Amino acid sequence: MHDEQAPPSRLGIQEVLKLLPHRYPMLMVDRIDALEPGVSAEGIKCVTANEPFFQGHFPEHPIMPGVLIVESMAQVAGIMLRTRSTPGAESQPQEAPKQARPGVMASIQRMRFRRPVLPGDQLRVRATHLKSLGTVHHVKVEALVGEELVADGELMLGS
Repeated sequence: MHDEQAPPSRLGIQEVLKLLPHRYPMLMVDRIDALEPGVSAEGIKCVTANEPFFQGHFPEHPIMPGVLIVESMAQVAGIMLRTRSTPGAESQPQEAPKQARPGVMASIQRMRFRRPVLPGDQLRVRATHLKSLGTVHHVKVEALVGEELVADGELMLGS
């Protein structure tokens, strides 16, 4: 049987914009291809040659800054966390309340960058919830281009 109340497992850019406070040029997620609210998510960032950071990083050899790869990971994790159901709430993902704290990165742990991300790459980001303590959430993250792991680590996110 099909569950009418099940949250969507895929989110387009319009749903992403409803869940995240980020906007261009800091929006680092184009879509969510797999979502299990509060448990895991997989999102896509299409890296194009006209990204503003490539003008200075580096003009003769453009590579996506590691800090922006981490930001993409945090945004996918944020979507995963923002869509989790709370007792008594509808199971559908809700737009983030306008007065809510936007969510912040508390720490980056064991992050490794394994190869550069280049213009034309499609960055596939996976986030898996490990545990929460109050409003702090521990998340495992990884980024891939094709099947090649380009970065991985753990984030602590506050909400």
